[in-house]
Order: sequence, then structure tokens, then C-alpha cells
Amino acid sequence: MAAALSTRTTRLFAVTASGVLVAALAACGGSGSGGSGDGDTITIGYSAGISGGAAEYGLNVQNGLQMAIDQLNDEGVEVDGKKYTVKLESLDDQYQPGTTGTNAQRLVQKDGAVVVFVPHAGGIKAAQELNSGRSEFLIGAYSSDPAIVESDNPLTVMIPPSFTSYIQPFIEHVDTKGKGKLGLLATSSEFGQEWTTHMTKAWKDAGGTVQANNNINYGTVSDFAGPVAKTLSGKPDVIMVGGPSQPTALIIEEARKQGFDGSFMILDQAKYEEMEEFTDPDNLDNSVGIAPLTEFDGTEKFIADYQKKFDSKKPVNADIALNYQALPIFIKAMELSGSVDDPKAIREAMAEAVEEVDPKYQVAFAPNRITDSGHLVADDLKAAQRTEDGTYESFEIEQPKE
Repeated sequence: MAAALSTRTTRLFAVTASGVLVAALAACGGSGSGGSGDGDTITIGYSAGISGGAAEYGLNVQNGLQMAIDQLNDEGVEVDGKKYTVKLESLDDQYQPGTTGTNAQRLVQKDGAVVVFVPHAGGIKAAQELNSGRSEFLIGAYSSDPAIVESDNPLTVMIPPSFTSYIQPFIEHVDTKGKGKLGLLATSSEFGQEWTTHMTKAWKDAGGTVQANNNINYGTVSDFAGPVAKTLSGKPDVIMVGGPSQPTALIIEEARKQGFDGSFMILDQAKYEEMEEFTDPDNLDNSVGIAPLTEFDGTEKFIADYQKKFDSKKPVNADIALNYQALPIFIKAMELSGSVDDPKAIREAMAEAVEEVDPKYQVAFAPNRITDSGHLVADDLKAAQRTEDGTYESFEIEQPKE
């Protein structure tokens, strides 16, 4: 076990180091050619934690965007009769919302981005305070927090399914079905706090009890023994856990070490296929979370293409796929609106763009419509229960009507 832990620690260090390198390259303009003064360039901004505890998550989203951009450039992008090259400009915010706001301003004002992708709720909300004022820009919001679209920000497009889609099905698929004691050990980020608020209400409505909130900062805390012990002292039947995949896996591992044999409900930010890389997969048994990408039909080619492009044997998950298939919708909206620099016109064309985007960019639960509030919605969403024998049993999820 010690050897396995050493391997995981070494890999986590390597991921963090690679994130620092990517951030440095991005700050120097290394993420793409050309500058904001190049009229033939469409700059897509990206602000995320690409170093630190959330590095692998941030890099997954970045790679999904880059893969789509490279494919679009290979095919050629033309807007209003003019040919463009799309480039990705990435800045590291270390998962800090205040830094996200600063990054968004730089990406828009200095680098000329009309779309900025942000993959965490706090950062998205910080960007929303800026994008309808002096600088107008579209936000590609990669977070499942429903407050993102409830804010009525007209220039925000929410990419993943709302986490409220998962709450009732998760309750129904754990052993106690909401009747037992629920322990809280999720990430303390704004996303985790929103999950906790919604799940607490739903669990109580189902007839169960909710214990003290022991949520922790997954990005800065590295010794999980104390928070886990504190949670287990209440003898929970089910524990809600989740944040970036690596620390989530290690928290689950610590809980199993300390004798917890109940169920886990895993927030949608953590992905099974990644967690299996950071802990003995048996630790994940008797849990419920979002379905691995391999549980969706027709994903084999995308997974193989991604691993070949990035020379990677790492598992390919929904973070990669959803951003890969979202970015071409923004570019299609530019083509349909005839503008690369009018965020309102581009947003107005999104509904038509969702219907007209090339199907080859559709991987899994690809959106087929966008709501008035700016949420991309798909119909074939799945979650999965990992059983006691280590197999995944998928079940369908219905997204709330908006």
C-alpha cells in the first residue's frame, strides 16, 4: 500500500508541476500564436486552477478546449467571409475567484477574448460581475451550480448539467434511500457549499438526519485524517464527498482506512475513472456518482483520439468531452451571427448554433438546446452506482425543466 501511495503522490506532484509550466507558458503567450492585434485571430480565454490541488481538473478542461480548437483550425474557420485562426489563451487562477476576475479582465482587454471559459463556480460568479459592464464578454461557464444561470446574466452560457439533476437519483440509489444519517465531507468551495445546501434539504425531506458540516478546502488541505475522523465520529450511514478527483479519492481512501463501510455520494466534479488512478478502486465500491465516459455509447473513438493527441494513457472523462463539444457551438454562433467581437450577437445565435454544430463534435450527452437563461441541455444524461463487486450500473438522469 505504501508503494501505491508513493506512486500516487509522485504523479500528483508531476501534475502540479506540469500545471505550473502551462501557466508560465500561457502568461508568456505560449498557448497560441498571434496577439490581440491580429484581426485574423479569434482568442478564446481560459482562467482556471492549472496548478495546485485542482491542477488535473483544470488541465483536463483546457485539453478538451484545445483539442476542439485544433480540429476547428484544421478544418478552417470563416466568419462573414473572412478566415480566422482560433487560439486558446490560458491563465492560472489557482481556483481563487478574485484572481479569476483579474484574469478575465486581462484576457478581454489585453488579449481580445470575446469568450472566457471558467471551470469553477466562484470564478464564474466573479466574472459575471464584470462581463456586462465596461467590458462585455461571454462566459463559458463550466460548473453545475444552478445559481450560475439563476443570476440572470445575459452573457453566460452554462455547459454541464445542473447538479440538482443528480440529488434525488443519488438518494434513491444509496443503501438507506435518505432514511439514515448523512455525513458532510465535500469541498468547501462555493460549488461544494451549494451542493451541501441542496442535498441537506433533500436528505431531510426524505426522512433522514444530516450531521455537522465538515467540508474542507480540497485545494489546500493535504492531511485528511482529522476531518475524516471527525465525520466518522457521528457514525454516518452515508457520506457526501467530492471536489477535484485526486483529493476526493484520497479522502475516500482515508475513510475506508478508518473503518467506514457505508455508502458515498460523490459530487459530480469528481470522476470515477480518475479516482481509480489515485486509490485502490475497491475503495470506491458502494458509491454513486456520475457515469464514467465509457458508459456512454460511441465514446471509444473520442477517447482513443484524445489519448493519441496528448500522448496520454490517462482516463478521459466528462470534463474533457463536455468542453470539447461546447467550444464549437460558440464558434458556430460566431459564424451564424457574422461577428467575432459582438458577445450579444453571438449569444443570440447560440440556439441556432446548438442545432447546426457539426455532429462529429458530439461525444456524450451533447446539448440539443439552450434555455432562455443560457443553459445547454441534453437528454441522454446518466449517473452510475459502483456496486460491491466493482461494476458500474448506469441509470438515466432527467434534467429539471427550465
